Parts: sequence; C-alpha cells; structure tokens
Amino acid sequence: MNRRTFLKIASMGSVAVAAGCSAKPEDNLFTMVRATEDMVTGKEAWYASTCRECPAGCGVLAKNREGRIIKLEGNHLHPVNLGTLCIRGQAALQGLYNPDRLWMPRLKTEDGWQEIPFEKAEALIRGKARAAANRGTGRISMVTEVVGQTQLDLFAAVLQAFNGESPIVFEPLAHEALKFAHQQIFGSPALPVLQMDRADVLVGFGADFLETWLSPVEYARKFKAMHMLSNGSKGVFVQVSPFQSLTGANADRWIGCRPGTEAAVIMGLIRTVTGDENGRNVNRNLRDALAVVTETYTPEAVARMSGVSVEDQTIVGRQLLAAKQPLVLGTGAGSAGSHAVAAELAALFLNLALNPELSLFDFNNRHRVEIADRRSTVLDAFDAMDKKSVELVLLNNVNPVFSIPGGSRIAKTLSHKKRFVVAFSNFMDETAATADLIVPVQMALETWDAYESNTAALATLQPTMGKITQAPALGDLLLNLLPPDQRPAADYQSMVTRTVLTGQDSQTATTWLKTIQKGGRFGDDRATSGSPKANLRAAATLKTYLATLPEPSDEYVLMAPPSIRFFDGRGANRPWLIETPDTLTQIPWQTTALINTDSMAADGMKDGDVVTLKTQSGEIQAPVKAYAGVFPGTVVVSAGQGHSVFGRWGSGQGVNPLAILDPSVDADAGAPSFATPLASLEKSGRSVALATTSGHRLALGRKIAPTVAIDQIGHQDSHDKPGLTMDSFPLTPPLPEGYDPKRDLYPPHDHDGYRWAMIVDMDRCIGCTACVGACYAENNIGIVGEKRILEGREMAWLQIQCYQNPADMARLTFLPMMCQHCDNAPCEAVCPVYAPHHSKEGLNNQIYNRCIGTRFCGQNCPYKVRRFNWFDWERPEPLPMQLNPNVTVRSKGVMEKCSFCIQRIKDAHNVAKNENRAIRDGEVVPACAQTCPTGALTFGSLMDKTSRVSQLIKDPRAYQVLGYVNTKPAVIYLKKVTQTV
Repeated sequence: MNRRTFLKIASMGSVAVAAGCSAKPEDNLFTMVRATEDMVTGKEAWYASTCRECPAGCGVLAKNREGRIIKLEGNHLHPVNLGTLCIRGQAALQGLYNPDRLWMPRLKTEDGWQEIPFEKAEALIRGKARAAANRGTGRISMVTEVVGQTQLDLFAAVLQAFNGESPIVFEPLAHEALKFAHQQIFGSPALPVLQMDRADVLVGFGADFLETWLSPVEYARKFKAMHMLSNGSKGVFVQVSPFQSLTGANADRWIGCRPGTEAAVIMGLIRTVTGDENGRNVNRNLRDALAVVTETYTPEAVARMSGVSVEDQTIVGRQLLAAKQPLVLGTGAGSAGSHAVAAELAALFLNLALNPELSLFDFNNRHRVEIADRRSTVLDAFDAMDKKSVELVLLNNVNPVFSIPGGSRIAKTLSHKKRFVVAFSNFMDETAATADLIVPVQMALETWDAYESNTAALATLQPTMGKITQAPALGDLLLNLLPPDQRPAADYQSMVTRTVLTGQDSQTATTWLKTIQKGGRFGDDRATSGSPKANLRAAATLKTYLATLPEPSDEYVLMAPPSIRFFDGRGANRPWLIETPDTLTQIPWQTTALINTDSMAADGMKDGDVVTLKTQSGEIQAPVKAYAGVFPGTVVVSAGQGHSVFGRWGSGQGVNPLAILDPSVDADAGAPSFATPLASLEKSGRSVALATTSGHRLALGRKIAPTVAIDQIGHQDSHDKPGLTMDSFPLTPPLPEGYDPKRDLYPPHDHDGYRWAMIVDMDRCIGCTACVGACYAENNIGIVGEKRILEGREMAWLQIQCYQNPADMARLTFLPMMCQHCDNAPCEAVCPVYAPHHSKEGLNNQIYNRCIGTRFCGQNCPYKVRRFNWFDWERPEPLPMQLNPNVTVRSKGVMEKCSFCIQRIKDAHNVAKNENRAIRDGEVVPACAQTCPTGALTFGSLMDKTSRVSQLIKDPRAYQVLGYVNTKPAVIYLKKVTQTV
C-alpha cells in the first residue's frame, strides 16, 4: 500500500468514526407545512427595498429564504445604483442579525438597565410627552437621522401635537460648506446631482466621491463612464488634496497640497482661466467680479501657500482650458470648516468660468442629504435644551456623542436629571447610553416606508422577512402617541401608501403593488430648466473666507476623513466591514495614523510605532503607517472606529480621531472642521504589530499588476512573440488552444459544454471592496478577528491587493485576487486525497468532505488564495440566520477558496434544463461581479465564442497573473491604462 492510498483510507475512516461518535445531537428536518403563499420551500423570493446605511438611498433586492434574508443585491431598476451596491450596503444584514442588537426596550434605573415590554415603553413616552406639553411650549425636542419626507412629516405632526418644535435632522456628513456655497451663489442650499459621466476633464480638491461623498455608488459608475477607455482615449481626472484617498488613488495625477490651502490653488486656476491671454470666453461680469479677488494669486504665491508647484498648476490649468466639458469638485469631509467653505465657493466660481451654463449640474435633481441641518443648528438645538427647559428628547438613530467633536458636552446635556431622553436605537452606543429609555424599532429591511433618494426618485421600503423581534415600526409607535382622532392615518403603512400613490395616474391596489415590486417610483417626466442665475456679489463672501486660509507652517495637521467601510462610525459594529482590509493600507481591524514616508524616516519612526497625537481638545494614541500619498506635515486618521460602547466588535476597537478635533464651527456656514492643528506628535516608545494582509507592496518586476500607457496599447503585444521567459510567455487560455506540446507535458482537459472564466478589467477597478463584502455574504465566510489576522489566518476568498509603482510610490494599482481556477492547477496534483478537483466545466472545486487538512494545496498555490480553517469560527445568534443554505459552512481542518459561486452556476443549470436549452451568456453572475459599481468583473464561458469573456480575452491588454508559471488561469486580467497628465 502506498502513502496516498493509506491517507485516503485513513481519511474515510476518520470521517466515519467522527460521524458515529459525535457529541452533537442529531439534526432533525422539519417540513414547512403552513408556509406563506409567496414562499416555496427551498426557493428564494426577492423583495425590493432601499438601503439606509447612508443617505444616498440605493435600491436593493433582498433575497429571502424560508422567511429570512440571506443576501442583498442592488436593484437594477433604481436610477441611483442601477443594480450595484457598496460594501456597506452588503453589510446591512449584519446590522439586522447582529448579536448585540437590542430585542426589548431598556429603562435606566438605579440598579442599571431593566428590560420592559414595548407597551409599557410606549405608555411611558406618551405620559412624558403629555406632561411636558401641559407645562408649556417647546418642552419636547427631537433629533433624527436623514429620513424620507413621509416620516419627517409625521415627526413634525407629532411634535406639533405636543407643543414641540420641528425635528432637527442630524447627519455627521451634511456637506454644510457645499450647501452654503450654493446658497451664496445660487440662492438655495442645494446639492444637485452631477452629470459626471458627461465630463471629459474632472478636477477634484478632496471630494471622495468613490467613498462617502453624496452618492458614492452612483458617482463610481459615472466616474468610470467618463474615465473608461473608449476609441483609444479616456477622460482625465486630477486630484489636488492633502491626502490621497481612494478617490485620489484613482486619479491620473494626484497632487499634494498643504491642508486648508485647496482654495488658494483654485483661485490660481480661476486667474488662469479668466485671463485675457487664454482665449476662453468668460462672462465679462464674472471676470470683473473675480478679478479683484484673484489678483494676488499668482502661480508663485499659490506655490508658496499650498506647496503645489508652478509646473503642477500649469498642468491642471492647461487641462481645464483644453476641456470641452470640464467639471471641478471641491473638498470632501476631511477639511477644516472655513477653509472648506472657501474651497467650495471658489470651485463653483471656477465651474461658472469654465461652463457658464453649468450643463453638468442637474439642479432639478438633488440629493436627499441636503435636508440635513447645519452642524451649528444641531449644536444650538442641544445647547438650547437647558435654556428652553426641554423635558423630553427623542433621538432617532443618531449618535452625536460619538460623531461630534466635544460630544461630552452633548452627553452632559442629555444626562440632565430633569430631562427624559428616549433613544430609538437598535444598538447600545455612546448616545443611547446617556438615554433614560432605549426603544428598538424595526430596521429598514423590516418596515414600510418611503425615501426620496433624490428629488427624481421616490424609493420604497417594505418588510422583506419574517419578524425576528417584537419591535414596532417607528411610524406606528409615534402614531400611537396621538389620540385616535388626531392621527393622520390609521397606521404608518397607510401613510406610506398615500405617499406612493399621490400623483400617479391610477391610485389602485394594483398600482401600489407594482410600485412596491419595482422598488419605487422612478420617472423621467420631471420638469427641466437651466441653471439658476449666479449672484456675483458672492465674490465678496469668497474674499472674506480667503482671508482665513492658513500660512505655511511646520506644525502637523490632523485630518479625520470618513471611512469607506465605517462611514462616520455607524458601520463599526459590522464584522465584515472590520475584517475587510482598508484598500490603501491593507490593514483590517486597526486604526492607523498615516504619515508621509519621508517624514516618518526623518523622525525615526517605523510602521507600528505608537504615537500620541495631542490637540487643544484632547489626545489619542495610534500606530503609524507610512504612506506616500500624504502631504508632509499631515497626519491622517480615518474616522469610524474607537467606540467606547458599540457591541462586541465595535467597543474598544481602534481610536476615534473625531474626539480631539476642534469642536467649533464656521460662524456663517455652520460647517464643522474635520482637520485641526496638532499641538504635538510624540513617540510613545512602544510599537504594535500591524494586522496587515498584504505581502510586498511592489511587484518586484513580476508580471502581477502591470500597467500600459494609453499610447502603447497594442504596440507591445507579446501575444505574437511566444517564448518561455516572463516577458515573452504568451497568453495561454484554459482551452485546448492554450496548450502547446513544446511547453506542456500533459494534454488539455475535456470540458463539457462550458469552460467558466472571469475577466477582471483593472482599468475599471477602483478598489472599493464591494466585491469582498458580497463574497463574504454569499459564501458564508468566517470572521477570524484581529489576533488570527496577525497570525496570517485570514479567510477572505477575494482580496483587493494594492501595488505601488516603484517610480512613483503614490501611483497605485488595485488587483482583485481570487482563486484563478487554473487549467493546469498546481493544487490538484499534490493533494493525497484529491480534495481539489477539476470539474468537467473547468472549475477548480474543493471537495470539503474529502479534505484532511494536509494544506499541501495551499503550499503549492502560487497565488496564495486558498484558506485553511484552523478553528470553527464563531457565529453568535442570530448571525447564523444570514447563512446561505446553498453553501456548505466549513468546519475546522478544511481548506476552502473561491468557487466562482458554483451554487449560482447550479441554479442556472437547473433553469436551463427545465427550459430545455443551454445557459445563456450573462445568466450566471457571481456575487462579486453582480455588486461591482464599475463593472470591472465579467463572467462567462470561454467555450461560447460569442460570450463577453471570449471577446474580452482578445483585448491586447489581456494577461494572466504569473502566467509564465504555466498554470493557465481562467481569471484573465486587462491591464490598467495609464495616461500622462
């Protein structure tokens, strides 16, 4: 008996013994005898709803199996996201099934928190409201997140019934500076939707439209529409900012500047554009209004202030002048209040000079977040609670104690003994902890509602699953506070129905059902008009704000931009988000302080050294990480983590830079500051290991993430010059034509009908990690935690790897890496029990109940994409409700990896078999490809010569990662296209 036969027999015996002697009780199967009429056991049902993880309001389709939601996907009918979804949207299920979710109301007593029935909580709120109303007006106050107009009107009606004032709408990222700029120039604090896809030159000054700015999924799609390769050319994107965010990393050219001086650079560009010598047809009145303001912003003066060289200013100005449809964006949320206002005013004036009609601004279609109150208004509301003797405070899903600098002041106000605070919250967080009563309510996927994603799209929400808690809908709870004769409707669903049907030609039950099925009311019949008339007197306001710009200084400045994963911190208790590495640093779980590489070297710091960051408002400690995309003198600490109270995954994890920011706001715009000077930056003398999932950040000359200059596409194609070296090795598709007896020892595989493959267009990949979140959700991937990540035991099947250009370390290339499903797979040959298996359709299957854990396959895989289960990963209740029943949950001792979502392939096979046909091209869409906002991933069969993958593999940019080791991967990459700006 040879060794391989012995191992096979031993593994079979081990499985038999384990099955016969298991300490687990036997599982029982139950038939759903009384299932609901719209449920077929074993068959998914889809319900259209709306994502509420941020104010953008993307449409979602919720996949329901046996009464529980197991996956969210984008609604292709919704105009905002057109069927795609970001990583935060994918992780919404982990809020729904979070084990730290509150199931019952909690009342604060002298002995701690006490659970009470919902009926008692409702009666308590009603009694407090009546008592406050009887003592006078203005005794009740409400602070809410951004909600739909139906719910906002209900809030106002309830407050008015109890002599209260209108609700305050609090959004930590409310874009106050941008709204103020629109107010000053156009007369309305609007946030118009931008037609970015029609631009040919895009210049940004920090707006992170691929991450958190306004509507990131929408703008990711529009950005790639203008920036995609088409007929040998592509649009130009230049970013000027102190910090190269993920958005800046996708720019053709990133130019660093001193924090707070973005407006100075824009003023220099206005001076260039409005100059007589450039030939640009600029409105004379606009030219005259700006002439006085721009007079001192010569290229040399701008360079001194901002650190942006005269050469770089010339390059940006030249691009704008040559553009037919230029678009300029202001700052993001990571800038100081008054400095951001100056930049936004200047950016709007520059847009007016370049495009007087503002044809890329849709003023009739505006983002919903514009209804959010200014930060100054929010702070004034809390400060006024003592002056007005507010007795009852209602908080709807907000956490100002965490997300507002100086939140301790708000906590003190809410904790006043004479004030009763009710938090409508599903989690114990910093603000809920100060409340007297916490009432959990139905979450977005459990309730009826309507939400205006923008002024042209009324999206609907509906219960997408069976009840897992007894929590009421917030709308119904508030309606019940009113006497029956004063209620605007019998229940909240009736109010939503009225909103949805208003204005429709047919107001019937059929119309209601069709609207709900579609996910909302999306029409193109809205009125269109030109841009509003500009008020040129706003140039005086701009001049006033320009006087506040900082002078060059040697002191460090702390920036706290929002996070693509955690937003302002509301997603910090979702383990998928925490475990997914930050794309730029490749670090999950931890919060790092990013410092310029040269600055760190000069100060004698290395990655992982813990530093103390002190401001006038406090101090935090964080490990440093070198990053070339940070302007010298800048420290960047992303916001989102550092909660003191936020469940098992959010509490005590990372640090909160918002806590030490300047709590003041701009006097006129009411804008907060997300950047503040550091009083000191001191080394603590200790260091920590960074939980990085990355290997080397350079490809070291290997053919891993190559790029191609736009003028070289097709000129240096090695496909026609076959050889055996790394540079001359040809593209070898996983088909018979990819085999050559001169270099291959074994014959090709015989595939039956299909040879599944994926094309990854790296020129479209923006590194947003939406695909990673979708993969976690679809394939039941375990969460390992920070300690196991440090041990190198991450489990993600798909990673976005980040490679730097050695010639310019700030130039990044993102590489989605998953199992390559090689035709000549090294893993298959070394397993003693044949657990890695080559299927008849070309998939590299992993047969879990064969695997005995030798890990030979992982050692022999050149791509290092196979994951070994060292433990049985914990899934506290009710997290198991999210598990996909079509995918096996792997146990300790088993190897796993990407399967190309084989369960979806099997579903397509069943449908095609029942209809007596072959699977159509595009019928199988893996989770990663389905959610990608930019369409970077394409899946199909290479045996179908008309399929998209068969066409894309002919692209001269096509290559295979490490293809020269002759594994014949079925994942074909298209090189990122670079252009010199």
